[in-house]
Amino acid sequence: MLKPGGDVDSWCGKCKRILAHTIEAMVGDKPARVHCNTCNAQHSYKPHEPGGAPRQVRQREAGDGLGPPPPKARASRYQVLLKGKDMALAKNYSTKDSYALGDVLQHPSFGFGVATAVKDGTKIEVLFENGPKVLVHGR
Repeated sequence: MLKPGGDVDSWCGKCKRILAHTIEAMVGDKPARVHCNTCNAQHSYKPHEPGGAPRQVRQREAGDGLGPPPPKARASRYQVLLKGKDMALAKNYSTKDSYALGDVLQHPSFGFGVATAVKDGTKIEVLFENGPKVLVHGR
């Protein structure tokens, strides 16, 4: 039976392994907070490696287990920001050009992105498909 002070195996993000942890807090009959007995990192309980869900969960998410999981119904913020934008009008990114909020640009490494914030006049935050990046501009 699991209880605070007891041991449980959990994924440690610092050690990047499933290791023995001491339970610090419980929610119902499940561990909530644990600390790693190897590195003493304190974190929430993770029963398996991220992306390594038990087979039953993976099969349930994939439907019949014969193909990839169905696409998520909700559009990503990236898709929402690009919806209705003419990609042919995207500016090629250059540190010398200046960009405004909402500008669509094409970066040689990151692809298409949308300017989501202008920071202190020399930097912009751009949301690309793989996540946000801070880029210099207007130099």
